[in-house]
Amino acid sequence: MTVVDGPGAPALTAPFWAAAARHELVRPVCRECGRNFFTPQIACPACLSEDWAYEPSTGRGRVYSATVVHKAPGPGFAVPFGLGIVDLDEGWSMLATLVGEPLPGIGAAVEITWEERGGRTLPAFREVRS
Repeated sequence: MTVVDGPGAPALTAPFWAAAARHELVRPVCRECGRNFFTPQIACPACLSEDWAYEPSTGRGRVYSATVVHKAPGPGFAVPFGLGIVDLDEGWSMLATLVGEPLPGIGAAVEITWEERGGRTLPAFREVRS
């Protein structure tokens, strides 16, 4: 992986935020062992290889854990809002906002959507309706 500094973004996560701005979800994948992991780290947590790259994700998965946040973590966050850990289909997990009415619950099938907050495009997940 080539690390490039970007204005206002740490070198390790700049490609993630650039993809998010294009409404594309990506995750780190180790080129040595094939493991998906998140959050981005210098080395793969499975084999410690530093040879990894961001690859596209389908943005589909299931809610592993969910809660409602009543205290804003910073400016630009209206409360209350849903927050959950989503297990993505490719075998990785991420913490993200849950959206929709009603909010997706534990075990719900979800898909990626995007929210603009504080000058950034953030991933969020909504329930997949059949």
